[in-house]
Amino acid sequence: MEVEIYDEAETPGLARVVALFAKAPNGAVLDVLAEAFGATAFTVTEHAQRTFTALTTLPGEGAAKALAEAIEAMEPAPYGVGAFEIEDDSGLWEVGSYFLEEPDAAMLDQLGSAHGAKPFVISELPEIDWVAKVRRELAPVEAGRFFVFGSHDAERATGLGPDRVALQIEATVAFGTGHHGTTLGCLRAFDRLFSEGFAPARVADIGCGTAVLAMAAAAVLPEALVLASDIDQVAVDVARANVLINGLEGRIECMEAAGFAHPRLAEAAPFDLVFANILKGPLIELAPPMAAHLGAGGLCILSGLLVVQAETVTAAYVAAGFEPVGREDIGEWSTLVMRRI
Repeated sequence: MEVEIYDEAETPGLARVVALFAKAPNGAVLDVLAEAFGATAFTVTEHAQRTFTALTTLPGEGAAKALAEAIEAMEPAPYGVGAFEIEDDSGLWEVGSYFLEEPDAAMLDQLGSAHGAKPFVISELPEIDWVAKVRRELAPVEAGRFFVFGSHDAERATGLGPDRVALQIEATVAFGTGHHGTTLGCLRAFDRLFSEGFAPARVADIGCGTAVLAMAAAAVLPEALVLASDIDQVAVDVARANVLINGLEGRIECMEAAGFAHPRLAEAAPFDLVFANILKGPLIELAPPMAAHLGAGGLCILSGLLVVQAETVTAAYVAAGFEPVGREDIGEWSTLVMRRI
């Protein structure tokens, strides 16, 4: 996605925001964002657009991020570049980029070679009816009492029984629609705990993404203090939009923070429940701060880790003063429940 801001020539003091999406944007989310920031309604226009991807792998975080920065300076410029660790303990990183016109393959390979990367694989994305694809593939998710749905399935959410909790989440740039095994595992774990009588008064969702977990807690715990944080400001903005969509305004505080590094999180501690659906490395780094911010007997629900990584993460939390009380594996992903001793 590309975003440009222009001064509105005809109306001094106003600015025009123009966003270019490779896929059809979600109109409901755009409307909420416009209202939240005092903007007029968005006008969405579809244009035929070719999109190309360029992918490679290489060892080392530093080299991967340096290559990503070099790609950003290319012409034609990419509209998106990312570097991600491949979670298989291989030490490899993937660097991917998206272009709105065919990229210079020779230049990409030259940059890749200079950073120790494999040759780039360049592909043109097929034209896809993304609205139909979302409706087909992102069916509602049921996790115990929780029913997670997109706006295209709103009618199905209206007929739920009084004991069900409907949460509207759109597939956006922030992670956590409920479909991934990690988010699903966290929802199931919380649903089981709540059914057993666990009613935490203070809840934190660290690495909240769409804030689906924070909203699940706020929906069934009307008196609880619920905080949601993410290291990415875009995710925080999406989380706030979802909170508005679900009628939970004033119930959840959303903030940008790395882990627990925010004055509001420090002030609200100790927590009774913390969600952390991130990745193996950050989860391990979070173990000591988690112990410091959870009260005695408090629980944390951890995910974002592979089944083969579960024992390593468990050991890190045991060393930090926790005991394991639950685990569920969904496909290749694992969700852990740990209690602060």
